[in-house]
Amino acid sequence: MSGNAAAGVSGGAGHDRNLELARIQLGRGEPAAAAELLGPVLAAEPDHITALVLMTHAQLALKRPDLADELARRAVEHAPEWPDALAALSRVHTELGRHDEAIATAREAALRQPENPYRHHRLAWALLEDGRRAVEAEHAAREAIRLDPDEADFRITYAMVMKQLHLTDRARAALRDALALAPDSAVARHELAALDVVHHHPFALGRLARGASGLVGALRADPRQEASRFLLDVALRQFLVYTAIILVLLAYLGWRVADSSPGVARLFAALAALVPAAYAGYFVSRLDPGLRSYLRGLLTHGRQRIALGAAAVAVVPLLIALAAPAAWLPSLLGTATFAGFAVRLLTAPVDEPGESTRGLTSHSLLLVAGVFAAIGIGVITTEVLPPIWRPPVALAVFAATATCLTLIARRRRRSTPHQAGLFLPL
Repeated sequence: MSGNAAAGVSGGAGHDRNLELARIQLGRGEPAAAAELLGPVLAAEPDHITALVLMTHAQLALKRPDLADELARRAVEHAPEWPDALAALSRVHTELGRHDEAIATAREAALRQPENPYRHHRLAWALLEDGRRAVEAEHAAREAIRLDPDEADFRITYAMVMKQLHLTDRARAALRDALALAPDSAVARHELAALDVVHHHPFALGRLARGASGLVGALRADPRQEASRFLLDVALRQFLVYTAIILVLLAYLGWRVADSSPGVARLFAALAALVPAAYAGYFVSRLDPGLRSYLRGLLTHGRQRIALGAAAVAVVPLLIALAAPAAWLPSLLGTATFAGFAVRLLTAPVDEPGESTRGLTSHSLLLVAGVFAAIGIGVITTEVLPPIWRPPVALAVFAATATCLTLIARRRRRSTPHQAGLFLPL
């Protein structure tokens, strides 16, 4: 390191307090406050290495990677052998998708300071974000834990590597170890709950309820975590989607046999009304009382109010079908099927945090597009309609398909990339 760089690292006594306060603000998740503290330091000493490194982390947290890139490069230019500067530049490379450079820079920092666990931690994340070198990431994460077994963040990073390797049991164990070291870690709580929400099948209601409760715990630990709030919404909407799918499937089976076997159709109508109710009752019974209130609020917000009306339209014909004349069964069960399908579309989770809950989600639009495309093909290839009606009906449903796909494409162009996980290591 040059004499100027060394002077920058040591800094003046008047700047030391600002630097320490900036570190504290970054640790608290207040990058804007940290940047405000660091501004005067860099104004007085533009090449102050510590200030440049801390400002790099602040600008990354503020979603300004280009400015962070400039700051990190200045730090490395003035202190090319300083591991903190190399680690900061590695983070910038990762944020900008330059994974090979991120790995090389992180590896150089680890070589220059091999006994510092944070260097191996940064290397593990650089390898993890690359997405193709999970085994190397595991080795780096293990080394960080070996050097400092009492740091919860290193256990969380190891869990992220295990998730990438699809070793969910080991990921879960690592997250439990992290919570044993840091019981109030919102990130560990979120990731542990996410394993239950994401890695389950539709009938693992106990696990889904446990994951939802874990997300509530993560929000209590840090109410600012929008990712936990988003995933909680996803978990509860997944339950609503599964309930609607069960209703649609059973009602559709009854509709298919209504003309030939009225007795079997009535049986399916009864099952379509009772099985979703039992499914929902079991799930709600496993939720915390506070989550039950949250679920009730979810059902009366936005498009869920329309979904409730569609659910009533689906259930009432099913109950009528139990005693209605046989001639009514096709119409009643068909109505229940389409109303249940509408519930399925309206209860789908949003695609990413911050997406509006108005209108249908991209996933639902894709499902609608598939249905319209199937209808169009059916109209063309069968004789369900008179010949004179086939071309205009087919044209209309294919136009609806194209409209849905266009809306999906526009949403994807407007969307911005989101970080894969909550945990962003310094």
